[in-house]
Amino acid sequence: MKGLDMKSMYGVIFTFLFVSVHATAGEEVRIDLQAVPADIMEKARVLMPEATYKSANTEAEADGLVYEIQGLLADGRKLEVDITESGEVEEFEVEFTHDLVPGAVLNAVKAAYPDLVVTFIEASHSESKKVVGYEFVGQQNGKQIDLDVSADGRSIVVADD
Repeated sequence: MKGLDMKSMYGVIFTFLFVSVHATAGEEVRIDLQAVPADIMEKARVLMPEATYKSANTEAEADGLVYEIQGLLADGRKLEVDITESGEVEEFEVEFTHDLVPGAVLNAVKAAYPDLVVTFIEASHSESKKVVGYEFVGQQNGKQIDLDVSADGRSIVVADD
């Protein structure tokens, strides 16, 4: 494996074997940040060079393993970059504040869920850094609710996870 020392190579092999044996589809397994393959880590750093990466996990999906690398931006907002084992960026998610969300999206959520008290917003981006959707998490009538909202606010779906 080009670019990996023996310790890193064994970490990658161990991670692969552990995930292969213990993870079922959709289950996240926390891994050491150093166990992320060097080419995957480099892709995350190139995509979001201003991020400081702190932790990682893997998720077994139907198409293979996905590395989910978490970190922080300089302003303290959370970030997660999801990259397949083949090096394809699935998406990256960045914590957003209300002022970063387009008014049309905020108005659509408010119209559909007028009693929702939003506690967290995350924007999902494509590799080209285009926002492809939002996740709103909050409380409504004493229950936690998680909404998947399209980039234009026209589609709002209660998330099932």
